[in-house]
Amino acid sequence: MSIDATLHKRGACEMNACFQMTDSGDTPDAKPTGPSGDPRPKTVVLQQYAGIGDLIWHIPYFREIARQSRGGKVSVISQPSSLAREILSVEPWLDEVIYYDHRRRKNDRATKRKHGGLSGMWKMAHELRERHFDRAMLFTHRPNRAIIAWLARIPRRTAYGFGWLQRLFLNEGPYIKPYKGPSLEVYKNATAFAVAHGVCDGPIVPRMTIPNELVEKAREVVARLPRTFYAFSIGTSEPDKQWGLDNFAALATEIARRGQGVLLSGGPNEDAFARAIIEAVPETLRGNIMQLTHAPILESAAALSLARACIGNDTGAVNMAAACGRPAIVVLGARKRIDHDPLVRMLTAPTVADISVADVLAQMEKLESEQTK
Repeated sequence: MSIDATLHKRGACEMNACFQMTDSGDTPDAKPTGPSGDPRPKTVVLQQYAGIGDLIWHIPYFREIARQSRGGKVSVISQPSSLAREILSVEPWLDEVIYYDHRRRKNDRATKRKHGGLSGMWKMAHELRERHFDRAMLFTHRPNRAIIAWLARIPRRTAYGFGWLQRLFLNEGPYIKPYKGPSLEVYKNATAFAVAHGVCDGPIVPRMTIPNELVEKAREVVARLPRTFYAFSIGTSEPDKQWGLDNFAALATEIARRGQGVLLSGGPNEDAFARAIIEAVPETLRGNIMQLTHAPILESAAALSLARACIGNDTGAVNMAAACGRPAIVVLGARKRIDHDPLVRMLTAPTVADISVADVLAQMEKLESEQTK
């Protein structure tokens, strides 16, 4: 029998044994008060999705839950691709980020997942049990996350509760109904869950923390650009969200002709794409354009916070820009609306290819006219 098969068999056996336990609200692992006598529960929260934007949309609710939790802090369960450890590292309400590494990564089928399969679920539950949480607030409808919290013997467990299977492993309501409207459901469901549990009275616009020292460092990085510059969000996780080289190059050319700057923002995977955009711009204008594709995520966010606005694909950078208080123009196409933040402007069409450079320039001019009023 292979090692992987052995681990799966072991994990399944351990889970079966655990299912035979009595699930009372008061387990041996429960610790109702902390060393300082703080009566608030030691809390772990979970956000289900893998993206940076998904994480950012949950930040305001995690912050409010922390106010109701031991020491004014919470631990956060997220996926490695969200970069939660880096993004949340400066948040004063964060205790710890715990990665649930269960998904295969795009373009990397060989790297072993720490929490893959049934044995991985058991391993994750064991990691949580060691931390003696009193309460788990799971921003998800997935049953397996509830099962993990139950296996971890966390006394108080709540989640969206869309279906009977997830509810079977939860013991606190109220539950919510899934959002069915035209907007992106991730933020809508998170908001409904937070409101239902008294975390807040209504929607909270996401904002993230960027230390002043990082902003000053970013100011030095972009110093060679004109004082007014626009950031381009050029990366994407899906091909149908990519606005394309020709469009970005044409827009960069027009902005540079106006004497303004362009910052091409992305990760290492966008390095070659950024260089191609610059090479497609007339040589005499390239001095007004620079790329930032190898900076740590918070340094990238700091640079975005200095831009006049962020323009580009529906991806993490535009959500970071808005969370840093900068306007964002999203080439959205026919995707669900991102309408929870007044700083986000959406360009919609049957496909992103139907959105022209002129459409983006019109939005930029509208933004400028509003800012000068």
